[in-house]
Amino acid sequence: MKGSVKKNKQTGKWDFVIDIGKDLMTGKRKQKKKRGFDTKKEAEKALTVLLNELNQGLYIEPSKQAYSDYIHFWLNIKAHEMSIQTLKAYKSYLKNHIASSLGTLSLASLTPMHIQGFVGELRRKGLSEWTVKRIFNVVNASLNAAVKMELIQKNPASTIEKPKVITKETAIWNISEVALFLKHSISSPYFIAYLLAITTGMRQGEILGLRWKDVDFENECLYIRQTLTHDGKEFKEGAKSKASNRSVGLDTITLSTLKQHRKQIATNKLKLGAAYIDNDLVVCSANGKPINPRNLLRSFYNLLEKSSLPKIRFHDLRHTHASLMLQQGENIKLISERLGHSSIKITLDTYSHVLPNMQQEASNRLASKLFKS
Repeated sequence: MKGSVKKNKQTGKWDFVIDIGKDLMTGKRKQKKKRGFDTKKEAEKALTVLLNELNQGLYIEPSKQAYSDYIHFWLNIKAHEMSIQTLKAYKSYLKNHIASSLGTLSLASLTPMHIQGFVGELRRKGLSEWTVKRIFNVVNASLNAAVKMELIQKNPASTIEKPKVITKETAIWNISEVALFLKHSISSPYFIAYLLAITTGMRQGEILGLRWKDVDFENECLYIRQTLTHDGKEFKEGAKSKASNRSVGLDTITLSTLKQHRKQIATNKLKLGAAYIDNDLVVCSANGKPINPRNLLRSFYNLLEKSSLPKIRFHDLRHTHASLMLQQGENIKLISERLGHSSIKITLDTYSHVLPNMQQEASNRLASKLFKS
């Protein structure tokens, strides 16, 4: 296999061509060409690299497919692995941001400069850094897959400066603030949802999808087997991830409150008769229908206003649960399993702000035992 470098008289640039023999089907001569190098040395260097790749069987013919077509293809392949909400978000990113920018280029022509420019374009649109990172991650994942499918040789997104989200310390309540909130919310129709968030660390969708058949009063636990989507329109079997399908132990107060709540639901069923829509839900409207997540949040924030408690998100009740358990010295692995994290690392990274105080308290406890007078 031979190659040669030649100066293009029309452009003044340097080109190279490699003769790779004849096409077995047509009998015509096959060549690889590349044009537009500024110097002879650059052209010779690129020629040597390509010859080595061809001789070692490492060369991948650049795909002529448009990136827009490819990423649609990739998304269809990955769809079965995603939740409904994630797939919806990815399709929105593709339609509103990716297709109109990178999508106009061919897959093989994408360069690190294109990707870096795209990230800058997203920021200029005023998108949050979190959203910029999410969109970048979609592009990056699709290009990693293209490398594995041998459509491109290298992922052009792998070498750029990736978007970073500066994590803010999670807002949580202390024990007295939790007690005050429970006191103010006890008459709310959503009280059981607040109590479950605080005493189990369940996610909002898990709470709103919880069924009575998943509550095991005998063994004092519940099972996460169904979630309600963020828009409140449909149930999804299973949880957020494999690790999220889990059992969660229940304390005696929560168990007792659940039993009382079940009696109230039974009363509603009798009162409404055939008009009651039985979804077997623990947290539901008076007629049995799923709770609209927006209504739950609206009620939550109204309670915060009335109680003058520090402002937190509903999801921060989950963080409050985990942080309070850590502060009480509970085993980190147990807490990680309780929250449905796929690894202890996620739990440690999320609640690292709690650990320094715990270390100090542990040191003091040890010292008090070692140096007893």
